Amino acid sequence: METHAAFFLTSAISLFVIVDPPGNIFPFLALSADFPPGKARALAAQACLYGFLILSSFVCLGRLILDLFGITLPAFQIAGGLVLFRIAFDMLEARGHFTRLDTSSSLVATDYRDIALVPLAMPLLSGPGAISTVLVLTARSQNRTEDALVVAAAALVMLLTFLIFCFASALLGFFKESGLRLLTRLMGLILAALAVQFVLTGIKAAFPSLG
Repeated sequence: METHAAFFLTSAISLFVIVDPPGNIFPFLALSADFPPGKARALAAQACLYGFLILSSFVCLGRLILDLFGITLPAFQIAGGLVLFRIAFDMLEARGHFTRLDTSSSLVATDYRDIALVPLAMPLLSGPGAISTVLVLTARSQNRTEDALVVAAAALVMLLTFLIFCFASALLGFFKESGLRLLTRLMGLILAALAVQFVLTGIKAAFPSLG
């Protein structure tokens, strides 16, 4: 039971950090600027539902992908850990996808057909980084119970994201721009540590003699 609890906690923290709900406040507010409160909440709920469905589908597909390409679990853990470390570095430096305050100024709801799906659910909530995290966690999973825990972790993260979006304006007023930027950098540091742990776990599995 302790092992399952630890795996769920690792999954939830990893996904929360990579999804970065506080950092996504900026694009969400930009896209829902002209919406009344009720419609903004409905948009948040729909985006989080789409995000959950995308991530949970990759839990189911993860093992099939590994089997299809003949990739061993340790190899994927190492590769996935390196990818996540690269993403963590971007978060620490607020570069690329994580300059969300800057990029949100160019987001206009009328430019998208279904903003709950694109760009909110994909790529902001369930983009390549989140999908890679789910695949790495699935590779670490030992059984179907732990697969279900990854799905549960994704559901919890999307629920928290929904709540954060519902109170986005209040949170932005409380933390200010600088506080949210700092929070994203702190989460990048946590993700970097988790990524290194994924790599170490993969190396130990690939080379048992090193343990």
